[in-house]
Order: sequence, then structure tokens, then C-alpha cells
Amino acid sequence: MKKFLILLSLILSIWTHHSCNEFEGVEMEESIASMDEDSQDDNQDDSDESTDTPEDGPDESPEDPSDTPDENPDENPDDNTDETPQDGPFVVNIDETDLSILPEDLGGEHTPVPLGSTSSNFGHYIYTPSGYTTNGPDYPLIIFLHGWNSNLGNEPLSNVLNSGPPKLINQRKWNPRFPFIVASPQLTTQFWAPDQIHQFIEYLLDNYQINPNRIYLTGLSLGGIGCWFYAGEIQDNYATAIVPISANGADRLITNLKNIPIWAFHGEKDLAVDAFTNYGSVQMVQAINETSPEISARLTVYTDVGHDAWSRTYDGTGQNSPQLYDKFEVDLYDWMLTYKKE
Repeated sequence: MKKFLILLSLILSIWTHHSCNEFEGVEMEESIASMDEDSQDDNQDDSDESTDTPEDGPDESPEDPSDTPDENPDENPDDNTDETPQDGPFVVNIDETDLSILPEDLGGEHTPVPLGSTSSNFGHYIYTPSGYTTNGPDYPLIIFLHGWNSNLGNEPLSNVLNSGPPKLINQRKWNPRFPFIVASPQLTTQFWAPDQIHQFIEYLLDNYQINPNRIYLTGLSLGGIGCWFYAGEIQDNYATAIVPISANGADRLITNLKNIPIWAFHGEKDLAVDAFTNYGSVQMVQAINETSPEISARLTVYTDVGHDAWSRTYDGTGQNSPQLYDKFEVDLYDWMLTYKKE
């Protein structure tokens, strides 16, 4: 009888432990589902939160949809807000040796190049300054990567004119101190693949008078993600400097990114791509600077802005916006030209 009671007690103990574990598993599944619903609600709310007209919707994806960077559950966005600059006041110091020989740009040609009309892997717009010739000096190049709503190739190519430098060019508001060639490709897939960006740059180098030491990559939202991943994944890449806006990256990119000048911009109120978590601009820049790079990555966060942090960045009006971290107080395009590959 005593042995029977001991055996019965043991069976009850095992059954109770198994039942508790099942209950805890159900609770965890319900909690995860609830978190997903909250995240969807937050993304939906973001479509109304910005007074600017965004190019991208709230359903922004990272560079590779199958490789979403993990969010750090221990990070509290409120704890990351800090007005201390990552770097001191920036001093523009441009080596004008290869720039002073370029003719003044009095308004150039902005030409649509449909997919399939050339050997380029992207349809694109190409801006050549007024003094550009096919046998003249080499020009600095800006490559602009658009966001979600201009992509997939089945949209009109003119959609790439909706934002960024191509929009300013189209509105005749493009007036950097030195002339640039500006290439604005149109995406044909769900995300900007680094090898496709690399191939496009090689096409441009083969077909235009481009200074290979002055190639600057910038993009907004989905295009900003493309900047992070191109410079972070392609070790021997062409980018002299990158300007990702309203975009996130990934931890594995940090090692390569510490070797390139970076200025990231973001809106503090961005609900589509959070600046402070999931390797948004704040986490990315902080992680890069923790590696003690030769050139500290810069970060500007607008305190009164949602997802569209790009409009005021590209046209320079963001210099008048309330900001955190590094002050936006120098011309963006002068900042780019401060850097040149050797």
C-alpha cells in the first residue's frame, strides 16, 4: 500500500508539471499574437501621423524580407533620446582640385532611360549638368534610391521624380555648390539587393564621365535600407559616403560600415521605421561609433517629424527643424564632397 501511494504521488506530480507547461505555452502564444496586433495597429496609425506627404506607406520592409533584424527587447526608446552630439561641429573641408575644373551647372538634362532601352539593369532617370560632355572631365555622382511607392517597374518611371534629388531637379530647385551627375534607378523587385546596386554603378561608370572616387549613395525608407545593406554587405563597394534616411539596418553590417562616412537622418515620431529600435538610425549609428571608426558616423533626428524625414533633408530646410544628436548645420551636398576616396 505504501508503494502504491508513493507511485500515485509521483504520477500526480508529473501530470501537474506537464499541465502547467502547456498553459504557459498557450499564454506565450496569445501574448505574441497580441504583440503582432499592436504592431499592426501602430503601423496603421502612422499613415495619418505626418503632416508631410510621404512617398512610402507604413508597411516598410527591411532589405531582405526573410532577414528581418531582431529588435532588442531590452532597449527602451526613451532611454536612447539624447541631445549630446555623436561628433563635434562639422567643418566642411573640400578638396576642390578635381571640382574646380568642372563648368558651372546652369541647368542640365534630366533624361528618362526606360528599362530595356540600354544594358542597365534598372530603368532610371539620369541628370547630367549643363557643362557635361562625353569626353570631358569626370563628375561626382549621386545615386538616389527611392522608397516603396515608386518601385516594381510596373509603375511609371516618372514616379522616381516624386521625392529626393530627382524631385528637386524636376522642380528646378537643384542648386548644389558643385555640379553632380544624379542617377535615380527604379526598383524592379521587393527590395534593393546590394549586388544589383553594385551592377548599376558599374553600368554608370562604363557609360558616363564619373569620378570613381566621388560616388555618393543616398535613399529614403526602403532606399535608405538599401544604402545600409549595400555599404554593409559589399566589402569592396563603390560608395564614398552614404546618407540613409528613415531606414534601419542590421547588426551584421556594422563591421563594414565603420569604414565609410555616414550621415543618417530620421524622424523621432516615425512609426513606420522606428529610429530607436530594430536597428533604426539611432541604434545603427551608436553601434558603429562604439567600434571607434576613423570617421564617426553622424546622426540627426528631427523631434517633430514622422516617417518623412527626407523632404527637409534633401532641400536643406531641415536645418531649421528641432533636432537631436548631430546638428544639421552644413549643406548636405558639401558634406558629401568633403569625402573622396584615395
